[in-house]
Amino acid sequence: MTRAVFAGLTTLDIIQSVERVPSSNEKVAALEFLVVAGGPAANAAVAFAHVGGRPTLTTALPDHPLTEPIVSDLAACGVELQVAADYAGPPITASILVTKSTGDRAVISPTGTATAENPVPHEMPSLDGVGAVLIDGYFRAIAAPIAAQARERGIPVILDAGSVKHYTDEVARMADIAVVSADFAPAGSGTTPQDVVDYLTFRGVRSCVITRGSDTILYRTPTVSGEVDVPRVAVVDTLGAGDFFHGAFTWRIASLGSDDARLAEDLAFAAQVAGSSLGSFGTRAWLSAPPPHPA
Repeated sequence: MTRAVFAGLTTLDIIQSVERVPSSNEKVAALEFLVVAGGPAANAAVAFAHVGGRPTLTTALPDHPLTEPIVSDLAACGVELQVAADYAGPPITASILVTKSTGDRAVISPTGTATAENPVPHEMPSLDGVGAVLIDGYFRAIAAPIAAQARERGIPVILDAGSVKHYTDEVARMADIAVVSADFAPAGSGTTPQDVVDYLTFRGVRSCVITRGSDTILYRTPTVSGEVDVPRVAVVDTLGAGDFFHGAFTWRIASLGSDDARLAEDLAFAAQVAGSSLGSFGTRAWLSAPPPHPA
């Protein structure tokens, strides 16, 4: 079974479906609600397991009663959890409102705490038999030694960068492949795709991918460049779709290796997996359907 290590953030997500986001001092009733594990690395690992892989999620979690729902949910999703470090207090928690009519989400989470927390790991995963490593930038003290060891062994390191954060320079230098969103706009650089590619390649990234929601995915490597269409689907909930894209993409790389000539196919498969997550509320209902057949 294809293996990969996912190093980064794990949260407790409290997700509620609403007709509309309440205004100041207003209370609205939730139509549905869900309490599950979340975070970029965690959700990517869930998608990796869904398409047939064996993921190890290496993260930091506290010794706290609210950690148990996270552990149980990840186990049910087929994710092997390795708590490499801890921190004080409850787990980092996200409160998420999903507007039923549009699928848009509003997220409240202590991202400042999540990015500042950098606990020293007491345990590291084995990379024996691992085909790829994904890092999401959080808990860099955990991710950095894993990424360094992977690169020494020729294992591709994939960065889920999303938007620019204060530590993006640091984590970009750890990666072979960077997948960023249209919101990725480095300070002091331009905002065009070429500006983004220049920023990343200057920091040692070999392959650059830019996701743009429902627009085409752009990619560039030293040997190929182009764009990939995104499937048109009815959107119920966009929450987690980007994370699931990263997990499915990691599965392709871990299974087949990193190959410039095949990159467009890998991205198309990942887009198909992410698209299948958009048709239901929350980040788990979509897992009941069989995964797309690999291209």
